[in-house]
Amino acid sequence: MSNPTERYRKLGLGESLPTIFRYPIACKELSFILRGAYAKLRKNLQSLIFQDTLSAFRLLPQMQTSGAVAAAHLLLQSAEAALPKQKKSLVVTEFKHAKVAHKRRSKAHKEEKGSAQLPQDVLLHIFSLLDLQSLISVALVCWSWNLAANDNNLWKLQYTAVFGRSGNYSRTKKMQWNGRSQKVYCKLLEENVVSQTHIDWKETFKRAYIGMWDVDFYFLCNHFVNGPYAF
Repeated sequence: MSNPTERYRKLGLGESLPTIFRYPIACKELSFILRGAYAKLRKNLQSLIFQDTLSAFRLLPQMQTSGAVAAAHLLLQSAEAALPKQKKSLVVTEFKHAKVAHKRRSKAHKEEKGSAQLPQDVLLHIFSLLDLQSLISVALVCWSWNLAANDNNLWKLQYTAVFGRSGNYSRTKKMQWNGRSQKVYCKLLEENVVSQTHIDWKETFKRAYIGMWDVDFYFLCNHFVNGPYAF
């Protein structure tokens, strides 16, 4: 049976922290461990958890989402409750520095006053409600909006809205396709039906749309791909 240190390493919290979508979950897991088990653990494992806590705060400036900030605050509260005085002081100092760096980085990415108070996760939620032309239009507003509008999950939603359920390629809306369109779509089936894990949904949508409506989509995508905020 593996010892506590090995079991902790298998959680992969240190590896999850640099990933923007895993960061909040890793912080919450660290919070639970600090509050519920830290005092009972051996010193070598306590040291490892402490280092991961410091790493979480050092990575906070890279996490431009409100969920990440909330998770970091929760982690700070748990650290203050569980850590001894000296380590607690180091953690608090690291968190304060991270907050300052986070605010500076957020300000640097805000190009327009109208979008200044909208973090990426909020933009993603709003953009998920838009139709195709509106999504392409908002991508031309500024850098942060373009970044959000190119999110892979948003284009999966667009694909689902136009072509049917993304999880079942055989069920699509009844449209009259020409021979060329059917061949293009069949090619997409062969390429993507095996695994949806790494599908580029924007590219998949674009190719399927072009195959169905010929050149109409080129005009729209030209603005999206080659616009002033394209990357």
